[in-house]
Amino acid sequence: MLIGGFEGVVDAKSRVVLPSKLRSDLGEKFHLMIGFDSYVAIYPEENFSEMLKQLMSMKKSSDEYLALSRYLLGNSYDGELDSAGRVLIPGVLRKFAKLEKDVHIMGVGDHIEIWDSQTYQNNQILSAELVQEARKLMEY
Repeated sequence: MLIGGFEGVVDAKSRVVLPSKLRSDLGEKFHLMIGFDSYVAIYPEENFSEMLKQLMSMKKSSDEYLALSRYLLGNSYDGELDSAGRVLIPGVLRKFAKLEKDVHIMGVGDHIEIWDSQTYQNNQILSAELVQEARKLMEY
């Protein structure tokens, strides 16, 4: 399971070092894609395939399918780690998530999210109230 939060940096060649803990759980094959919020998502092959299966089960002529497939699949890329554990962030994804230098990298169960550090901090502040409401739904 992909869990944990880490600080990182986007280098001059648009690469980010993924923490070893996340790399070991990510696997050899993975996909980078636009996130549902202002982040870059990285899905292991198995989880990406599951999401794709759910997407393909939607009615192909529905507006929701068309919008979601264009949004997700039109902005998806095969990922690859170099020998230093770095992943190249494609320009369109980097621009979407506003990844300039400092980033927050976190495992959130089935995928990794890479956020601009300041955007992540702002999002955490905005999410605090929602977290308090959501915890009431847990049977813990």
